[in-house]
Amino acid sequence: MKPTIDPVAAIEPVAVPFGRLGAILRRRAWIIIVALVVCVGGAFAAVQKMPKQYTAEASLIISPQRTQVSDLQAISNDAEDTESLMRTQIDILSSPSLALGVVQALNLTQDPEFQPHVGGIGDKVQAFLAKHHLVKPIVNQPLSQTDKELIASAILSGKVSFTNQPHSRLLGIGVTTLDPVVSANIANELAKQFLAFEVNAKYAAMQRAHDWLQGQIGSLASEVQQKDNQVEAYRVAHGLAEASPSLQSSTSGPQDQTVNRQQLDATSTELVQVSRDLSEKEGALAQAQAALKGHVSPSDLPAVLASPVIAELVQESAVASARASELGATLGAANPDLQSARARAATLDGQIRTQMAAITRSLAVQVQAARDQKASLQAQLDSLRGAVGNENAATLALNTLVSQAQATRSLYESFLTRAAQLANVAGIQEADASLVSSAEPPLGPSSPKRTRILAVAVLLAVAIGVGIAILLERLGGGFSRPEEVESVLGLPLLGMLPTVERVSSRKQPFLSRGRGAADIAMTASLNRLRGQMRVLGDARPQLLMVTSSLPKEGKTVFSAKLAQNMAAAGWRVLLLECDFCRPSLAGHLGLTEGPGLCEILSGLSLGDTQKLVRHPETNLDVILAGRADHDSQELLASARMQGLLADARSRYDVIILDTPPVLPVADALVLGQNVDQTIAVVQWEKTPRDAAKDTIRLLRDSHIPVMGVILTQVNQKKAVMAGGRISYPFRHYEGYTPTGA
Repeated sequence: MKPTIDPVAAIEPVAVPFGRLGAILRRRAWIIIVALVVCVGGAFAAVQKMPKQYTAEASLIISPQRTQVSDLQAISNDAEDTESLMRTQIDILSSPSLALGVVQALNLTQDPEFQPHVGGIGDKVQAFLAKHHLVKPIVNQPLSQTDKELIASAILSGKVSFTNQPHSRLLGIGVTTLDPVVSANIANELAKQFLAFEVNAKYAAMQRAHDWLQGQIGSLASEVQQKDNQVEAYRVAHGLAEASPSLQSSTSGPQDQTVNRQQLDATSTELVQVSRDLSEKEGALAQAQAALKGHVSPSDLPAVLASPVIAELVQESAVASARASELGATLGAANPDLQSARARAATLDGQIRTQMAAITRSLAVQVQAARDQKASLQAQLDSLRGAVGNENAATLALNTLVSQAQATRSLYESFLTRAAQLANVAGIQEADASLVSSAEPPLGPSSPKRTRILAVAVLLAVAIGVGIAILLERLGGGFSRPEEVESVLGLPLLGMLPTVERVSSRKQPFLSRGRGAADIAMTASLNRLRGQMRVLGDARPQLLMVTSSLPKEGKTVFSAKLAQNMAAAGWRVLLLECDFCRPSLAGHLGLTEGPGLCEILSGLSLGDTQKLVRHPETNLDVILAGRADHDSQELLASARMQGLLADARSRYDVIILDTPPVLPVADALVLGQNVDQTIAVVQWEKTPRDAAKDTIRLLRDSHIPVMGVILTQVNQKKAVMAGGRISYPFRHYEGYTPTGA
């Protein structure tokens, strides 16, 4: 039969799949049960020994009061974000000073719970080492009251807890002790001490602020007086006018101008006027000079030359010119009247030009006078500007001094105001927290939480049990699943045989047919194997060798059971016991020991071979191993063995050879050269994987055909619980349960 292997099953996963995990847990449920019993029992015993503790809780609401003494500064810090604020308050409540105050207020040093514990593991170890002179013995000195209070406060700190929800300013103070009343008293006293600390802290802050303000006020008063003296001395030194206090920090107005400033303004105004007049006169002079040089007609003279004399001369010149033009049109050029008229006109033009020249000279004199006046005013203006610049520099320095003096005075007045406000609010300070609810003695213990501890113990036990089960599964050297057999050995699994209860009675041999569940399951498995062989037809193996890796794997039982099953189905079967070293077939079949195969092969029973054949059942012949007096390998490899097998092939449908294990002896390898197929027997969860792999390797190296693997001695209950492929052969489906062999 050609082996067919599932390619998916040929890979053994490193991790444990969920499907296999369920099978492992079902198969090894006893481990989890043991872990549950041990862990839960231990947890229950431990809980019974734990002392009952009681937790009392007081609630505070944190609401910072921001008391300001001015618009610029606050005595307390600004409100922080809720998380930082609550963390700060918890740190204050956890401080050793508050714990020490509670210890002193409630006299907790007299409570045994808050006294130093003697006799712990550390003390016992120390005493043991001192007894054996490994360390110096410790001499316990009596504790002072201070030491007792410090120890009690340290113990108390470990018994206090705080609760606060995110974004909430409600703070819970929990105290856990062995006495419910003590827990409530400590929680209330701690809240009281905290509120007192908050108020005292504010009073201390107020006192520090008051002392600081008084020191600042004294120094500022002296500084204000010094600044005022500096301003006055500078003003006198530079001859500056005294300004009103409301205007000392601003630029001086018109009523505070100096003489130089007033003269500078007047000179500037006059210079502007003179410059404007000069421009007008220079324009008139330019027009007059242009007219004088241009020989313009009297009718075209500019306005600057329009004097009464020139106007009269222009009029007379026009009349004379008209008379000359009239005479020139009727008379010749030599006419005395014409010449007289032309001479008159020329005389008048000359007089006009003489008048124009006189006016132009007058304008030039005026222009020069204006220029001289402008130059004088400009020089005066420059002088005044220098003087005013010096005065401005002095005034600027004065303003700086005045500003400094005013700033110092403003700060001084501000501190006076703050001191007055601080004095008003000093007596009305409140804590930044208030008590919402006082702690009451709890009605029941808060620990130990038995249900939670036992639940954790159950979870832990399950985890430990599952871990151990998986570990055992991974470390186990045997085969527990069909997939493992096929993936490791590379051979198909032909069947699985359950463990059958052994009966030690010759009247009822071990291999007699029973009616129990295991017998029914075994019969069903053998029927399936026989069916697989039947469908092979002509390829069905006739000479079948059954072997194993090690002794006591169920090889002989399987061989006998398979032979019985085939014989019951009508097949002619010969079962040869080839294990000369440890023969056991007679006991399993209820036969008496006697000569057998060894005697046949050694020639001691020539001609009597048929007498050595046993007939325990119909269609089933058995030849026992006999007495092993010769070398088993030589006997099995002999020509007589070859002849015996050849004769058996002609007489029987199937010849089953029950051979020794492969690893202890090589008999199976020698005999395997003559067989058609080999079935390797592997004991469930017992046969080491390495042993099985070595067996298959040896068979293949010897060119012995291997049909497949039979898994024997399977625990039927565990297989059904595990589920999967290993459970299918052992589930008795209604209507398909075999009723006979």
